Amino acid sequence: MTEQMSIRDLCKDYDDGSRRVHAVNGITLNIRKGETFGLVGESGCGKSTLGQMIGLLLKPTSGQVLFEGEDIWQASRRRQKQLHQQIQIIFQDPYSSLNPRKRIGWLVEEPLVIHHLVPDPVQRRHQVEEMLELVGLDASYAQRYPSELSGGQRQRAAIAIALILKPSFVVCDEAVSALDVSIQAQVLNLLKDLQQKLGLTYLFISHNLNVVTYMADRIGVMYLGSLVETGSAVQLGTRPLHPYTQALFSASVSVFEKAGKRIVLQGDVPSPAALPAGCPFHTRCPYARDICQREKPALAPAADGRFCACHRVREGWEEQT
Repeated sequence: MTEQMSIRDLCKDYDDGSRRVHAVNGITLNIRKGETFGLVGESGCGKSTLGQMIGLLLKPTSGQVLFEGEDIWQASRRRQKQLHQQIQIIFQDPYSSLNPRKRIGWLVEEPLVIHHLVPDPVQRRHQVEEMLELVGLDASYAQRYPSELSGGQRQRAAIAIALILKPSFVVCDEAVSALDVSIQAQVLNLLKDLQQKLGLTYLFISHNLNVVTYMADRIGVMYLGSLVETGSAVQLGTRPLHPYTQALFSASVSVFEKAGKRIVLQGDVPSPAALPAGCPFHTRCPYARDICQREKPALAPAADGRFCACHRVREGWEEQT
């Protein structure tokens, strides 16, 4: 598959006047055209910050976001507006992301007006009705307000708004976490169906491992702003390598068969404003050694195609070769 989105040493820092917070700390990854790349990790690990930088909502402190080879943050404002048509975001809360004073039809139509894509209002309304039907809402929903819709219906409307510009890359930022479990399944299946019909690429951000393993072709695991492991959903679901990935999956009823028992991590997650030296996970890792406190491990390739940032795992690979 061709790489559609490439992230190169991406960082995002915040300065509150007294300290510097490292929200995203040197992320490098590739997302292939047509795949779903899942991004998981505990709250505050930087998942949504990364998604917003990819979605042109939050400027990086340093690094590159390359969409089909073009650095989107070095592009002109005019070009960035064009890139917004290709890169869209579906947010977590469908109610807060929809203007309660506007009807659904107006909300879905607005992107076409902003980007001057369809001058004829009759044709715009026709496209809006087609898009609503594509996400499972009939044309009558165009006349309703967000408050008149259920949570699942509001999220379908939010998906219609994101897709009306015909993007090729969509960031799904906790796109189903606010929904009931039964409704989650319907929306997840809708997203899969739309991906096949429209040829979409997804960055799927979630804290729910069951949801991510169901949706994703590949998964990246974040901890304190850094990637600690990436690989196929099957690899991480059946044989996670990094101690943090092992702990995450041991706490989840995965869609893949698991062996072993629950791994309970000790200690608290360090503050992003005071990252530990060396490996960011060493303060909670049951296998931490002196080298873990001194040196941050690189995200290195394994023989099975995955990547892992762990001194212990890396030494195990070297012993086997």
